[in-house]
Amino acid sequence: MDPPEGQPALKAELGASFPFLSDTGLQLIDELGIRGTTDTRHGPLPVPFTFALLPDLTIQRIFNGWYFVGRPTPEELRLPARELIGKIVPDADFRGE
Repeated sequence: MDPPEGQPALKAELGASFPFLSDTGLQLIDELGIRGTTDTRHGPLPVPFTFALLPDLTIQRIFNGWYFVGRPTPEELRLPARELIGKIVPDADFRGE
């Protein structure tokens, strides 16, 4: 929820090539229904989401949640990646032989 003015410097520092989103007015979190209500000290905050996307940006899988327990593990991200590669490269062989 950082203001958009600071995004170019952060993107350059991180070397990020993907777009950063900003909702400083907190309008989208309500429109998307992702307003978290459990943190009364810092809220309102959006619930974080991680998406596994196909090359055409179709959503393959969605992970959502706070802190460590709600975030996908590397193994949970590896499995959709394997499924995605199987859809993109039908003759991909994952048996490791």
